[in-house]
Amino acid sequence: MNPIACRAVAQAGLVAATASADDERPWPLLLVAGWHSTAVDLVLADGLVAEALAELPV
Repeated sequence: MNPIACRAVAQAGLVAATASADDERPWPLLLVAGWHSTAVDLVLADGLVAEALAELPV
């Protein structure tokens, strides 16, 4: 598992715990979305690197 992606998901959880769709301004909710998209980008990039390394001759 990618530790940086795990940290991004944890950050999203911390922000989401204090953000409320009913009472908050849009900014905290955008932070949650940003951290989740960062985690997805990191996991996808990690998968692409793993595939590229698997194709290299040993």
